[in-house]
Amino acid sequence: MNIKEKVFQLIKYCGGYEGHSFMMDERNEDNFNIMLPQEKEIRERISGLKFILLTGEAGDGKTRLLRNLEDVLKKHVFQVCMDFSAINDNEKKDMIEKIQKLEEGKNGEKYIVAANIGIFTKMVLRYCPGLLEKLKAGKDDMLIVNFERRNLAADRELFQDIAASFLAFDRSSDCGETDCPWRGNCVYKKNLIDLMDKGMEGLRVLCDAVYLTGGHITFRELLSLISYMITFGQSCEMRKKEQAQDRFRYYQIFDIADDPRMQKFCSLDPAKARSRNVNGQYASREECIIEKRKNFFEKEIDAEERYTLLYADYLTEFHSALKMINSKPPYFFSTMDTNNKNLLKLKLGLSKITRAGNTNLKMTVADTPSIFDGSIQTEFDISNNIETIWKRYDLDLRNRNNGISAAGQENRFFLCYVYLEGEELQEKSMLIDYPLFRFLLMAADDYYMNRNGISIEEYAVNTFYRKVLHSMPDAYRKAHIRFDEAKRKKFMNFSLELKQQNSILFESSTKVVIEKEAEA
Repeated sequence: MNIKEKVFQLIKYCGGYEGHSFMMDERNEDNFNIMLPQEKEIRERISGLKFILLTGEAGDGKTRLLRNLEDVLKKHVFQVCMDFSAINDNEKKDMIEKIQKLEEGKNGEKYIVAANIGIFTKMVLRYCPGLLEKLKAGKDDMLIVNFERRNLAADRELFQDIAASFLAFDRSSDCGETDCPWRGNCVYKKNLIDLMDKGMEGLRVLCDAVYLTGGHITFRELLSLISYMITFGQSCEMRKKEQAQDRFRYYQIFDIADDPRMQKFCSLDPAKARSRNVNGQYASREECIIEKRKNFFEKEIDAEERYTLLYADYLTEFHSALKMINSKPPYFFSTMDTNNKNLLKLKLGLSKITRAGNTNLKMTVADTPSIFDGSIQTEFDISNNIETIWKRYDLDLRNRNNGISAAGQENRFFLCYVYLEGEELQEKSMLIDYPLFRFLLMAADDYYMNRNGISIEEYAVNTFYRKVLHSMPDAYRKAHIRFDEAKRKKFMNFSLELKQQNSILFESSTKVVIEKEAEA
């Protein structure tokens, strides 16, 4: 395929052409297909499966996967539902009931269903609410493939195979356009060669950063991004009219912010990030922007350093903490003993926002009755030595010895309070994703923020510690009563404590102790 043919092919994947709900069919015509891990797993396990659920967004490749699996699905006599969302409510109800009977062992048929997870969950809750927990629990003959949790950039080798296969063309070929003003200096060809030879790892880190910060990249969006980087959505005829080519270099992709699919990438623009000036000085703002973007893709640095060049605070620290928790057995670590510097800093941030200016080692948790208005707040103390752990997102502590995938690719993890209730292990968990991780590290670095219970509630930190309080009834024996600035002109903060007095000779008694609170 020569360069002109390649450009024509890539243009079809750009947003301006996205009547391309036929994109996956175009992949058939383009002979572009990579076997992804999800397809490989299904092929390996199909003989032992009775039900397969494929969930994800439009463009994740569910339909394409079903077509790829057509041969084995026929061989193993699977009933195929190509789009659960497209069938009517009666058909949805019928399908849910069949899956319920299959799970109970009362149905000998096999099913594979492609569905939007929200619609599927809604219908299950409506018609067979108990089925949802059974599907979540997992069975050897049932497989749920959630594409929304898939990170295409997690596996370096697979990602490069996808991109290289998609970009493949004959480098020695000529387009044959003798009247083209850019003949011999084709920016399309430069982009293709430079992206494949110099920018592939930068492209992978960019896509990984979108996932780490909470985004999701569908297969369709990945192909659109790569196509834009080469063509900027312009055909050869359109490009002939351009007076300059520099602004169409692949690393200038961050200038395309008007296409909705590009916004999640453009928000990470390296030109906006604080980074060291390599050249010492710049002749212009434009030169600075170009160098920062080009360095991100082409500078020879390790992957960890490349994350620092993106416009995302504390992304490198978050990536490092995830790497440890996801890949290092036993996948849970004591907050008391872990010496990972990023997790220590995370703990420091938690301590700062839960002490409300106090210098003691207790965490202060707001749990205010709804009868009070916002001007009065009741707070309680939790000892800092309670049993808490950092835990991998997909780890079940009760079944932790049953084995877990070593190749964890989660973009979040848990802080858990662990305790025994009778003989049962219980936990209260707080999900830590990138926004919360960033918030806590900002607190650790003493960035100004309102640290009262209401502002902390935005990130559910106070909710987590309130759940911990509820499992520790004794914590409610002493309350701190705080007033806002307006009421403090008339009232002072105080503590209220119930003290139980036990006597050998007389009846036990309870007394209330009220003490003035020292000003912070």
